[in-house]
Amino acid sequence: MKNGSAARALLDDHLFFEYKEITVYLLTKYRRPLSMKLSFLHCLVLSFEVLRVAGGPGAGQNTWERFNKLPFPEDEAFLYSTFPEGFMWSVGSAAYQSEGAFEKDGKGLSVWDTFTRGGNRIATGDVGSDSYHNIHGDIRALQKLGVSHYRFSFSWPRIFPNGTRSSFNEAGVSYYRNLIQRLKEIGVQPIVTLYHWDLPESLQRTYQGWINPVVVDFFKDFADFCFREFGDDVKYWITIDNPFVVAWHGYGTGLVAPGMKGDPGLPFRVGHNLLKAHAAVWHLYDEQYRPKQGGQISIALASHWIRPIKTRRESIQACQCSLNFVLGWFAKPIFTDGDYPLCMKSNLSSRLPSFTEEEKRAINGTADFFALSFGPVLSFHLINESLKFGQTEDLDLRRLLYWIKAEYDNPRIFIVENGWFVNGNTKTEDPKHMYYLKRFIMETLKSITYDNVRVMGYTAWSLVDGFEWSREYGIRRGLFYVDFDSPNLKREPKTSALFYQKLIEKNGFPLLPENMPATGVFPCNFAWGVAANSIQVEVTPSQFIDPNVYIWNVSGNGELKKLSEARVSSRRKTHCSDYAAIRYQVSQIRRMHVSHFHFFLNWSSILPTGKVSEANTTLLGYYKCFAAELLQGNVTPVVTLWHRTAKHSGLPASMDAKKGWQSMETVLAFVKYARLCFKHLGDHVKMWITLNEPNMGNPEYMVGHHLLKAHALAWHVYDKEFREAQKGQVSLTLHMDWVEPAYSFSRDDVEPAIRVLDFRIGWFAEPIFGDGDYPEGMRKWLQQRNTLDLFGYHLPVFSEKDKKLVRGTYDFFALSHFTTTLVFERVEEKLHYDDKLEVHYLLDNTWVRSRGRVPVVPWGLRKVLNWVKTKYKNVPIYIMANGVDEDQARLQDNLRIYYIYNYINEALKAHLLDGVNLQGYFAYAFNDQSDPGFGLY
Repeated sequence: MKNGSAARALLDDHLFFEYKEITVYLLTKYRRPLSMKLSFLHCLVLSFEVLRVAGGPGAGQNTWERFNKLPFPEDEAFLYSTFPEGFMWSVGSAAYQSEGAFEKDGKGLSVWDTFTRGGNRIATGDVGSDSYHNIHGDIRALQKLGVSHYRFSFSWPRIFPNGTRSSFNEAGVSYYRNLIQRLKEIGVQPIVTLYHWDLPESLQRTYQGWINPVVVDFFKDFADFCFREFGDDVKYWITIDNPFVVAWHGYGTGLVAPGMKGDPGLPFRVGHNLLKAHAAVWHLYDEQYRPKQGGQISIALASHWIRPIKTRRESIQACQCSLNFVLGWFAKPIFTDGDYPLCMKSNLSSRLPSFTEEEKRAINGTADFFALSFGPVLSFHLINESLKFGQTEDLDLRRLLYWIKAEYDNPRIFIVENGWFVNGNTKTEDPKHMYYLKRFIMETLKSITYDNVRVMGYTAWSLVDGFEWSREYGIRRGLFYVDFDSPNLKREPKTSALFYQKLIEKNGFPLLPENMPATGVFPCNFAWGVAANSIQVEVTPSQFIDPNVYIWNVSGNGELKKLSEARVSSRRKTHCSDYAAIRYQVSQIRRMHVSHFHFFLNWSSILPTGKVSEANTTLLGYYKCFAAELLQGNVTPVVTLWHRTAKHSGLPASMDAKKGWQSMETVLAFVKYARLCFKHLGDHVKMWITLNEPNMGNPEYMVGHHLLKAHALAWHVYDKEFREAQKGQVSLTLHMDWVEPAYSFSRDDVEPAIRVLDFRIGWFAEPIFGDGDYPEGMRKWLQQRNTLDLFGYHLPVFSEKDKKLVRGTYDFFALSHFTTTLVFERVEEKLHYDDKLEVHYLLDNTWVRSRGRVPVVPWGLRKVLNWVKTKYKNVPIYIMANGVDEDQARLQDNLRIYYIYNYINEALKAHLLDGVNLQGYFAYAFNDQSDPGFGLY
């Protein structure tokens, strides 16, 4: 059985179980890998929640509590699955935004034609994207996308120029007849909106528009004509788009046409008439046209999502009231009982009109499906904080879908408008829009799969760039780019269009082999380790007054004993300060069953003055004892000589004062420091890291040059003076978070990622593991940028002697990896922009995030490992640090368990499937001492 059906069957057979008993039963009976168990448990929890849902007013209030209880982070993880067969994939547009030809072929003026000519408005929709003259361009765009449905609107004043049948315009009717015929030819079904905000100006001027109930009759007559004329070919109708914006902002705030404001009761009178107009048209279709035409009809209702600022009941009730004031204003009368939400009635008193019992019956049930609009249109307009009731607006389509299911008795839902936007200067590359689409579509898929919400279709908004209402041409929402300055307003597909095309072709996100968990084992000698920035050094010089005090051994039963001098010679002995502290730390490490422990020395503490002759031998002794005790516990010590932190350079103060790594004196001092450590600790340490993450941050190129020399010189010291006797290995650790192209539709899209990898990783990796010099792409890029000598990005030059010195100074490739970033270029927006590399950084909205908002992207580790394998001839690789920050108050650290499991699984894939020479994995970090939130302790 599939997970969901299995969970439901389990419920049927074991209803007498308590929830925890079922959980234990599940995890013990179904012996599967951890990921499958978690998925199964996830479905079980969701099934419980589905059984608890009861539709009706107020039932949606359990939504916030429900989603807080779902398993984290499994519930937020990406879902590889496909949509139900027959799912309706659509794209949309609106007449005033796209048609243009505002006075062509007898069209009358709309309220938007006059509104955009008043006040401080500077742009109009007179041309828009000129769809009136470019049907063939829109049809080609629809064919390329592969959608099954196209939502567009009839312009009321194009068909009835003055709003009444007496002004019938044949040219307008011919335009829509031709459009529908072309859609039939390419197999795309039309979804027609009768009113998308473009009220005939004549009706506004003569009757004050929707304020006057007489407009209800005019609208019904217009709808009657459209049903009669086009109904045989149109099976999905939307009466009115987003009545909230029409009422609240058209007749309240004045932000949109017709721009009326000042009367606080006016929006609610307009909303009253809009509901009556919709109901009248629905009954008209239901009684006179449905029997023959067999279509369906609804009203497009827009909503935001709102989250409580606190978990208190009062905050959740405020969220419920916020949704009722926006979505419930129109949804409750239609989908529940013909009347307004109680929250509105109690807060608005005399402002809110009342329905008669007859009117309630007429309005209730007038929708064949729930048509939902979600995205920036409402977010742009929902600026009145009073409608948020002190809570926080959020973009969460999945929770809204569940709320609708609970609140309105599980209706079929058609998402008739959804998407995002980009800057008006953006051309064909719009990764931000693409990833918002991915996020919203993923939330829709989870809503169907996990929450059993009956979503029947999805409409991306919009087909082409056009006039964006109050934002005019300042933003773009089209999947196809329109050059508004070109003679024919040519359409070009954006990256979002290519993404949507492929998504429709696959009907979702099918599980690919590379996304499936691997099963297998690492080699027997695989190094399982844990890393710590530092160890808890608890020693003072006074502890070493009597060196004979600290001669210890551990008996077979674990009892700590003081040995007599006579017995010391015959037993393994360790001269240690504060042995109890060391033993406690080692016992914690041994509890983890790791084979290796990676810790960092403190250069500035070992050599406070920077001089080897004035070394802190007490501290060196402590490190020696710690390493020896690790070995006695069968744990191999791995030691790093230098690392910087966010606050400290890791250098002795005297060197910091002399320009630090900018000076060759520091390089030579490091070599002496390394020799000292090799000499004192080398008998116990067989794996050395000279420098930890020297490529982190933004060091100057000369600093990087000196760091490379420091590493190389230290490596040669070990190789010549200590390797033969100590039999150890030496390398450096590079920080290697992965960089993925934000889109990979052409070779050009990959180049920004290659550039970033050259600068971040190749900068240090190529000189050591490659040919002894910096990456060619890096040098060429900086040379190009320095043509005018304005930027000062000068990359030092290696002499042939230096190349020989640096090249090959490694025994293995050590890397630290935590997350992945998306990168792209050639976009005008400056958000997360890297001036030096001329690239933008972006995060996928579907990625799980940590407490610190760091993305959890396991497959990035596999790509890193393969990058190293490909570039450097199957070099032995150690993952020296890999981990995630977790809320320190959550001792269960579910995110860390999820993180480590999935990242190790990607490492296993790299080893088993890709042949990567992976030798070890170190979790980061041992405890929270240096990096709060990262610790396993």
